[in-house]
Amino acid sequence: MEGYAKVAQLMATHEDFAILRRFKSLNYQNLLYLQAEIIHLEHELGKIADTNAQHPERVFYARDWWTLAHAKGRDARRQWKKTLKLRKNLASYNEALMKQAYISQLESPNKHDLTFLRSWFERPSMGGFPLRGLDRDAWHPADETDLVAIKPRRSLDRLSRWFFDKVMPLYHDTIGYRITEPSSPDLGEGIYTYRDSVLVAIIDILTTVVAAILPILSIVFLYMFESNGVKLGLVVAFSTVFALALAVMTSSRKIEIFAATSAFAAVNVVFLTNNVLS
Repeated sequence: MEGYAKVAQLMATHEDFAILRRFKSLNYQNLLYLQAEIIHLEHELGKIADTNAQHPERVFYARDWWTLAHAKGRDARRQWKKTLKLRKNLASYNEALMKQAYISQLESPNKHDLTFLRSWFERPSMGGFPLRGLDRDAWHPADETDLVAIKPRRSLDRLSRWFFDKVMPLYHDTIGYRITEPSSPDLGEGIYTYRDSVLVAIIDILTTVVAAILPILSIVFLYMFESNGVKLGLVVAFSTVFALALAVMTSSRKIEIFAATSAFAAVNVVFLTNNVLS
């Protein structure tokens, strides 16, 4: 397997590496050309309609579609022919506009996936420079902002991103490559696959453990100290840690973090108040 077939097989087998150009500038240029052509047609149609409005035999074109569409003679049919031309161009413009709106929402590729793809292209034991034409530079760093991921990784919280971007590469370089078999030997050496579902499950378990322990720890520490000043300080400290944990370990919005932190602090204050009264 060589050339485009090899690149396509890599992207089909490992869709994280399905990274292509979106051609933002060219797409917008195409839209501008279509827009300009439509504006000119609109202007020409307006002039023809104004002329026909003054013609005794064509004065009803603006009010009767049948008369307009079935007019006889070259001059008489100019307005309808221009309308049909405008209709065709509008269809092309609207289609291009909707596609561009969709393309503009596609996510950029993960940096580690892009780095590996470039490395795969260049390493003789992997891609071995499979493309030799001008398109071999489609993934050049100069065009990095124009690249799009066909199947981007799922949206991750800060902890998950750190785990995937830092911990997993370190794990693979030290241990993983020794105990894991290459997943696609026909596409080159050094391609290993780790199931995202397993990694996400590990992070979810860690998050659940922290969520269970943090409230209990705050109550235990409040119970251990007698000084009310120290207890108030602990409420502030644990509330801060709780808010940071939400920000780092979840994808919660700011308003959700504020609400959850307020509830957490309120529970601690209630415990503190009851303890003081007792």
